[in-house]
Amino acid sequence: MLLLLFAGHETLTSAIASFCLLVTQNPNVLTRAREEQKQFSPTEPLTTESLKQMTYLEQVLKEVLRLIPPVGGGFRQVIQDCEFGGYSIPKGWLIQYQIGKTQQDETLYPEHKNFDPDRFAPENAVDKQKIFGYIPFGGGMRECLGKEFARLEMKIFAAKLLRSYEWELLPEQDLSLVAVPTPNPRDGLKIKLWHLDR
Repeated sequence: MLLLLFAGHETLTSAIASFCLLVTQNPNVLTRAREEQKQFSPTEPLTTESLKQMTYLEQVLKEVLRLIPPVGGGFRQVIQDCEFGGYSIPKGWLIQYQIGKTQQDETLYPEHKNFDPDRFAPENAVDKQKIFGYIPFGGGMRECLGKEFARLEMKIFAAKLLRSYEWELLPEQDLSLVAVPTPNPRDGLKIKLWHLDR
């Protein structure tokens, strides 16, 4: 039960907080994401079709999950003897993979510390360049079961936030990330939020 609560709530709140933080720190991304939302009627409900058309928002969310993945990694059991990086790994060993380190691979993500949603534009599609090079939800047969639901929740929340609210970071707070157990700013994420008049 605790695992379900953690997987379904803690990771999502971490990802949404990271979205709010990163787009606020990158005003050009925020402006572009808001511009995309203007093509949709604010009075019409979000539909599957309208969500599919939010391609830039999808890129932004992918970059949020690349830069600050809510889960640090996972464990897998070695199913056959193998070699990796010159080391022999025997069958039966339990190994850990690290999502954050994988998604900072300079060969796949040049200038990996920069927040750049255009990495995921169709013409670049860096997440498709190498199998398991982009794994915010793990990968393989044990990939997160709630992956599509989580992506849908994030996209709906982000779209509604962009359409209806403005926010700014409050001064004098420590925004360095700590894992408790998911990554969050050390002082929480203190923001001022207000409704946009349309």
